[in-house]
Amino acid sequence: MSPGEFAGTDTVAVIEWLTSAGGAEKVAAAIVDVSGAGAVCCLSERADVVERLGISVPVHQSRVGRWASEGRRWQYLLPIAPIVWGALDLSGARTVVTSSHSLVNSVPAVGRRVCYCHTPVRYGWDWQMETERVPRLLRPLFPVGAALLRAWDRHVAKRVDVFVANSNFVADRIARAYDRTAVVVHPLIDTDWFVPDPAAVRTEFLVAGRFVPYKRVDLAINAANRARVPLVVAGGGPQAERLRAMAGPTVRFVDNPSDAEMRRLLQHAVALVHPGVEDFGMLVLEAQACGTPVIARAVGGALESVDPDRSGTLVTSDRVGDWATALAGFIDPADAAARREFSSQFGRDSFVDQIRTVLEAS
Repeated sequence: MSPGEFAGTDTVAVIEWLTSAGGAEKVAAAIVDVSGAGAVCCLSERADVVERLGISVPVHQSRVGRWASEGRRWQYLLPIAPIVWGALDLSGARTVVTSSHSLVNSVPAVGRRVCYCHTPVRYGWDWQMETERVPRLLRPLFPVGAALLRAWDRHVAKRVDVFVANSNFVADRIARAYDRTAVVVHPLIDTDWFVPDPAAVRTEFLVAGRFVPYKRVDLAINAANRARVPLVVAGGGPQAERLRAMAGPTVRFVDNPSDAEMRRLLQHAVALVHPGVEDFGMLVLEAQACGTPVIARAVGGALESVDPDRSGTLVTSDRVGDWATALAGFIDPADAAARREFSSQFGRDSFVDQIRTVLEAS
C-alpha cells in the first residue's frame, strides 16, 4: 500500500484476517459497517468470505497474505505479523479501528485508535492450549516464543486509546495483560436469521466450531461415546483427523457446514454441547435464538451468555464422566420462547448503539 493511500479517509478498519466466517469475523464485519470505515486492511482474505460477511468497502490484503491465501499457508503469518503490520502506512486516516485476537495492534500509531479485542493473543497468554498447533520439533521453544509475544503485545497495546472487550471475561484478561480498562460490548447475534423451526425433530446433540484445542471438541466426543448418545460434530480444523479417530458409533461429522446448514443443525439439535473455555461464545446464543438449549462449561464467557434458568445446563468440570452424565440425563429447563427472549438482548440494535457510543466518545 502506497504512502498516503488513505489520505482523507475518516476511518480505516484493520482486521487480522478474513479467511473464515467465524464469530470474530462476523463482529468485525459489523464494526466496519457501524464505524463507516472507508476501507479495510487485513493480513489475508478470501473473496468468498468477504462476500459472505457482507463487507462492501475495498479490502486491502498484504502481499504476503495473498501468498498465504493461495497456498492455504496461514499458519506462517503469525511469526511475521508484527513486521507486516508495522509496515502498513495509515498516515492518511483519522481513526483506526482494529479487530484484534492476535497482533493487529502492531500497526503504527496514527490518529485515534479503538480496539475491539476478542482476546489477548492466545499464542502468548494461553500458549499451553495452543501447543498441538506448533510443529513437534519447535515445541520446546514455544514457552520462550510465548514470552516474547506477551512482551510485544503489552508494548503495542500502549498504542490503543480505547479498548472494547467482547465480554467481562475478556475485560478481566485485558486488565491483567495490559493494565487497561475496557468497555464491554457483547458481540451481536443475528436474531432475524437464527430463528426456531416449528417442524424441528430433535434427535441428536450438536458440537460445532473450529477444531482447535481450546474448543474441547474431544471432550464432547468422549462424553457422547461414554453416554452412548447421538452427537453431530460440525466444523473443521487442524484436529479433524484426531477427532474422527476417537469418534464412536453414535458420532457423525458434518464438514464445514454452510450458514444455512449450520442454522438447520442448531434448529434440530437436542442441545448444543459447548465444553470449551470461550471468550464469549456467540454460537451459544445463536443456538438459543433458534430455541435450542445448551450444555456449556461453567467458566469464561458462558457465564454471560447462558442463563441456567432458561438456557440449559452449566457443567462445572472438564471430566468426561461429568459431561457424559449431563448428556445422558439432560432435561430441558425451559421452553424455546424463553431462550429466544434471552438471546434477543444480544441483537444488532444493541450492539450498534453501544459501538457508536464508544466511537463518538473516543
